[in-house]
Amino acid sequence: MSRNQANKILLLAALLWGAGNVAQQTILENIGPFLAVGLRCLIAALVIVPFTFKTKFRVAALDHDAKKLGVMVILTFVGAVTSQQIGFGYTTVTNAGFIVNTTTVITPLIAWTLLLQRPPPIVWPAAFLTLTGAGLMSGGSVKGFNIGDLFCLASAIFFSLWMIFLGEFVSKYGNAILLTLIQFFVSGFICLGISLVFEHFDLHSLRAALPELLILGILSTGAAYLLQSIAQKYTSASEAAIITSGEAFFGAVGAFVLLGETPSALGGVGAALIFSGILIVQIPSRAFSVLSTWKMHSAEVELKTIRPTQNKQVFRRPTEIFRGE
Repeated sequence: MSRNQANKILLLAALLWGAGNVAQQTILENIGPFLAVGLRCLIAALVIVPFTFKTKFRVAALDHDAKKLGVMVILTFVGAVTSQQIGFGYTTVTNAGFIVNTTTVITPLIAWTLLLQRPPPIVWPAAFLTLTGAGLMSGGSVKGFNIGDLFCLASAIFFSLWMIFLGEFVSKYGNAILLTLIQFFVSGFICLGISLVFEHFDLHSLRAALPELLILGILSTGAAYLLQSIAQKYTSASEAAIITSGEAFFGAVGAFVLLGETPSALGGVGAALIFSGILIVQIPSRAFSVLSTWKMHSAEVELKTIRPTQNKQVFRRPTEIFRGE
């Protein structure tokens, strides 16, 4: 898979996340955030189980560093999805949409700090455009910073760490599918355990939340995170953070279609900025592809223009050399 193809897969994942934003809002009307995360993760795990039957990957075969990195992937994922779900319950859509998308700036900074991976210069203007676009789409301001906003900020930090650790794991050890499956099962059981202690629910509330659970579990969790896990083997965490920020645009489209929310002119400008950032971040990979193609073509032309006499002079036999021919 090329870097460009991986980035297109990430954009598809952003589409699935954006489509599930409406369900992520309405599901809290029936059940608590930890139960919502726990059930959607377990549903997602069941969805991708069939894809793991042919895998030859074994957890026992991993060394200590690999297992440690895998644990970091799982824990940061749990922190990200639970913090995000809690934040949506205590803050406005305006604040949540802006703060969660700060991953576009946080991710390259953390990657630079932890892994000494200096991002390409093009990442910074792309991150600025997507962050500004997310702010405009969410209303252009953050009002009344509260506890829900803190959870959204924590979610952005956790998501940034998760994308970095995930990229490191799949690039070194591969098998993103099985890692995603383990991630879902662990996250699901942890959140279910917490919900049994701190949240109240009954069969009626579960039935009411079932449509949202299926949308979130199958599409926004199972399919979307699996696509990202596969794609991040071939692209950087910084680029992944920028491309998946397209979730804000797709979420606005979903709210318009399903809830009748009409986007403002400011929101339209924000959507244009987000897609500008996504397109800009494609420049390095496309330029590298064009340059590689040009070099290969130049080499082929050079080989074809070598004359037969030149070939004879280059590949003279040893006897010809001693005779002075």
